[in-house]
Amino acid sequence: MLVAAFNDLGMVESLIREHKDELAGVIVEPFQRLLPPQPGFLQGLRKVTQEHGIPLIFDEVVTGFRFAYGGAQEYYGVTPDLCTLGKIVGGGYALAAIAGRADIMAHFDRLAMADEDYLFQVGTLSGNPVASVAGLATLEVLRQPGAYEQVFATGRELMSSLDGLLKNAGIKARVIGEPPLFDVIFTDQPVKDYRDTLKGDKAIAGRFNKLLRERGIMKGESKYYVSLAHTRADIDHTIGAWKDAIAELKKG
Repeated sequence: MLVAAFNDLGMVESLIREHKDELAGVIVEPFQRLLPPQPGFLQGLRKVTQEHGIPLIFDEVVTGFRFAYGGAQEYYGVTPDLCTLGKIVGGGYALAAIAGRADIMAHFDRLAMADEDYLFQVGTLSGNPVASVAGLATLEVLRQPGAYEQVFATGRELMSSLDGLLKNAGIKARVIGEPPLFDVIFTDQPVKDYRDTLKGDKAIAGRFNKLLRERGIMKGESKYYVSLAHTRADIDHTIGAWKDAIAELKKG
């Protein structure tokens, strides 16, 4: 297993070309935790993997159905050979899926493959009827006109509000991510990869999150997830909690 830095296309291309005959696939989160891909990064991965006949695999457990009905691959315009899906697809129930090119997926079909080419696929909750019904209902909601427009509008307003409040308070911080999924890193430096996120002030972040929880914002240590369930009242409450928490942060 080789590990390359996200958003460093030169490093990835070099590793792939050096080890092309040993690689079974290249796996990447198209949106890594909180980091959007820089322009051309995913396109470059697609080009170099196709050049050497190496499957490109997107981990879309978080981004699938959250960024677009077609996932981050639709949102960023890059189609992998395989992808994994989970989280939102089950509407809160335990459900996951694998999707991909027909010729690759055919290997899971015993009737379509010779014994030596057949791959047995099994999951702990495969075929669970309750999760399957919940998943179908969730997809029906997500297909409704305006669903993603609403999520993105909510996320853009929240990101913009948080960024403005922090700047007006003179607090060194970067609001990063995409409208459906974002957070703040307390640093004045650019954040382009995982190592940059580690440079943020963890003490301030921890205190900020604690202040928010005290004000009714049930946020974990990282990430704000935007949902269709969030109402105007939820947005206003969140912005109000940010104002109060940032005022407390300024006091030191």
